[in-house]
Amino acid sequence: MISFANFSFLIAALVLIQGAESKIFTRCELAKELVKHGIPRSDLANWVCLVEAESSRNTGKIGGPNRNGSYDHGLFQINDKYWCSVGHKGKDCNVKCEDLKTNDITASVACAKKVHKRHGFGAWYGWKDKCKGKTLPNVASCF
Repeated sequence: MISFANFSFLIAALVLIQGAESKIFTRCELAKELVKHGIPRSDLANWVCLVEAESSRNTGKIGGPNRNGSYDHGLFQINDKYWCSVGHKGKDCNVKCEDLKTNDITASVACAKKVHKRHGFGAWYGWKDKCKGKTLPNVASCF
């Protein structure tokens, strides 16, 4: 049987391992990365606001469980019920959920663009609650 101390150590180690591959971007770092990955500057403030609302710019963020038992992954909090699969590539983005939680945001941006193309920014509650109709982050000074 595992002791409480050993269990606590195991949990701490898992958090550190998961955090080793993740990154918390500054606002300007995020803006520049999003542009590098094809996000148009005309929509950039909305995308930055979305990421700040959903994950606080933390690539390793895991949200949930949601009411339906699903979890949300990475910068954009991509849901594993519809968009990614745990342990293997799958669902609508054909991506592993684990690939959405690394400091390489290529898969995250590609999947988020697919979600946005299909549903717009309204697909994200964070954007609806914290960005829609509100003052958006100023990212002009980042360039």
